[in-house]
Amino acid sequence: MLEFLSNESWLNPQIDYLIYLQNIRMHLSPIFDEVFMWVTRFGEMFIPMLVMCMIYWCFDFRAGVYLFSLNSFGLLISQFLKMVACVYRPWVLSDKIHPVRSAFGNAGGYSFPSGHTSMAVTSWGGMAFLCAKRHKILCILLVLAILFVGFSRNYLGVHTPQDIIGGLLIGAVLMFVINSLINWCEENRDRYLYLLVFVNILIVLFMVYVFTKNYPQDYLNGKLLVNPARGIYNTIVYSGWIAGAMNGICICARFFPFDPKAASDKCRVVRAIAGVVLALILLPVIQIFFADMYNYSYTFFALFLTGFILTAGYPFVFIKLEKFIK
Repeated sequence: MLEFLSNESWLNPQIDYLIYLQNIRMHLSPIFDEVFMWVTRFGEMFIPMLVMCMIYWCFDFRAGVYLFSLNSFGLLISQFLKMVACVYRPWVLSDKIHPVRSAFGNAGGYSFPSGHTSMAVTSWGGMAFLCAKRHKILCILLVLAILFVGFSRNYLGVHTPQDIIGGLLIGAVLMFVINSLINWCEENRDRYLYLLVFVNILIVLFMVYVFTKNYPQDYLNGKLLVNPARGIYNTIVYSGWIAGAMNGICICARFFPFDPKAASDKCRVVRAIAGVVLALILLPVIQIFFADMYNYSYTFFALFLTGFILTAGYPFVFIKLEKFIK
């Protein structure tokens, strides 16, 4: 079904475009590489996660639920398509492509669609969707941020244009679908439990598919061109985070929803500062003790626990503490 994505007549113009960008890059100062490496970080998990947490804890519960749900489904679908399509990275498709070395770290596994672009749309695009009517300038800035993230992946040489377009389309469609889904759940909060069950079933089916699929085994000079182990590991990471975040969101929305707008400014500032500290503590703990590429169960558990703590555990604690202090 997705074979056309690897068709030479379809890919060649895209490779030519990347070579054109690469030639420009070669004549520019290396500082531009660093600039676009900085831009591309807005399509990684950490920065969007912190912003979504701030909104969820301190400003608008419903908006936070929407953003976490949108982001989770975006991650799930984009990673699923990566493992289904198994499209190789640009430098594998053509030996003329030489990506920026520092971009290799977050560019393993398969290429289509761009996870960074999908993350940018489901994070910054979701925020733009929510503020489009009230804050048009902010909305425009957020849309520009998405476009810059997408372009940065081409400029760095780690994605073809089709990967960027795929990420944009996934996020754009999901913005409307998830908004309708959350509206449906808000009509009767018991429906959040149905959503919880649905997400968990999807994750289980996805992981079964990923672990049982036969992947391309193409070699060059005796070396495997793309090792599917990286994609499988990323699937475990994203599935753990999604499962934790969505279980936390659904349990919180059903059993102890809170209204950040009802809290005092002082309480919201304390929530934000303590929450950021918590997130900054959790990240190195995960990396040191749990996030082992060769131990899938530890990795899944670590990311599940992180998502659940940030979306349910921490809100439960600050709700109880603020009631006790009052």
